[in-house]
Amino acid sequence: MIRAPTPRRWPLALRVPLLITLLMMGIAATISKLVLLRLEATQATHFEELSGAYLDGLSTALLPAMIRRDPWEAFDALDRSRPRYRGVGALRVLVMLPDVTVLASSDPIRHPLGAAAPAEAIPTPMPLQVGAATSWIHRAVSEGGVPIGHISAEVDITALASERRATLLALLGVNATLTLVFAILGWLLVQRMLRPVLRLSEHLGRAADGRLDPIPEAELPSADTEAGRAFRRYNAAATAIAEREALLNRLAEEERRALVGRYASAMAHEVNNPLGGLFNAVRMIQRHGDDPERRLRAASLLERGLTGIHNIVRASLILWRGEADTRPVSVADIDDLRLLIESEARRRDVILDWHQTMEGSFPAPAQAVRQIALNLLLNACAASPPGGRITVRADAADGLLTLFVGDEGPGLPAEARRLLLDGQTEQVPQAGGLGLWTVVRLVRELNAELQLADPPGTHISIRISDDERRTHRLAAA
Repeated sequence: MIRAPTPRRWPLALRVPLLITLLMMGIAATISKLVLLRLEATQATHFEELSGAYLDGLSTALLPAMIRRDPWEAFDALDRSRPRYRGVGALRVLVMLPDVTVLASSDPIRHPLGAAAPAEAIPTPMPLQVGAATSWIHRAVSEGGVPIGHISAEVDITALASERRATLLALLGVNATLTLVFAILGWLLVQRMLRPVLRLSEHLGRAADGRLDPIPEAELPSADTEAGRAFRRYNAAATAIAEREALLNRLAEEERRALVGRYASAMAHEVNNPLGGLFNAVRMIQRHGDDPERRLRAASLLERGLTGIHNIVRASLILWRGEADTRPVSVADIDDLRLLIESEARRRDVILDWHQTMEGSFPAPAQAVRQIALNLLLNACAASPPGGRITVRADAADGLLTLFVGDEGPGLPAEARRLLLDGQTEQVPQAGGLGLWTVVRLVRELNAELQLADPPGTHISIRISDDERRTHRLAAA
């Protein structure tokens, strides 16, 4: 089931306008509430002032009738006041005696003379009710401090409610329009502001394909803007990365050529050594071919020399042919390494102390194991002083293949130690160190263990698990 993305994963071009809309709605609601509260307070004040003026005039006209308790005079005063105070909107007016009985009313049928006043007409403090259709107003009438009765009137206040409703609708219309306008403007502005960011993100996304192309100068924004500065920094980074990759490729090619040159020289030396003996054997056969003993000895010399040349060529082809070799490593692979490194050891005048106790084969990729061992041996030969000793051990037991290479050199540089111990192979070394970098990369691919001890000398031990253990370790990781 596909789940809808959470708001924080929405595009920025949607979140910012939405945030502006929500803020505008909050501001509009707050302003509308304040305006309505202010309107209600103003209406209440105006209503109190109008009703106060109305009751003042009405009590003045009714005072003589209330003192004499003359209902007819009170009815007459109510009739005469009706057209004068038409704007007040009085629906019912009751004139009551101190015992709350009706002396006169504008509706004598509903409230006859001497009847008890209704509960809502009894004077009680009551504020103006927002949203009500009518409201009761009251005035106590007294003369010389002596209470002589009350006047109560029910007033139509629907006009006030209509005014509030019209104000509310106007506020809603204006605020909705402003909110929509600002949301659209916010979306347009965010789209424009994000255009450089999206473009830069598109260029950065191409880095996943292994390329980081600079943005053409003609397409760069002005340098005094944030987008212009970001684009120029991106171009600087793209240029630096391109230069770094070119440098790394050149250094790797130079080191590869140097390595190939050394081995070509070593192979020439290894081939030239038995060639002299082979020529001697050929001359012996030519001169003394009739002598069975000398002929057999010459043939044996030819066989040994050709076998040595064959072994050297075969080991070199297996190691340098560049093909993926996933077969299990065997004893012959380890022996080939000895043939390959002996000439380098003799050239540098170092002693090889070789211990090989493997039997049969071990389930680990032969190509990777040979590459690890050969690079360690080359580094050991380069680090060992003349007359020094290089110790090599290779044994397989209990599902583990252990390769040990130790030399009597001055020890590894700090950068090389960090490379071996940290195992960070993402950054290719800028100059030299490709052999150790290759060792670390292959050790990580095989999920093997690398142990380092120095000084004096450098002792490196590689422990490679068989296929089953390696699978379990990868699953656990």
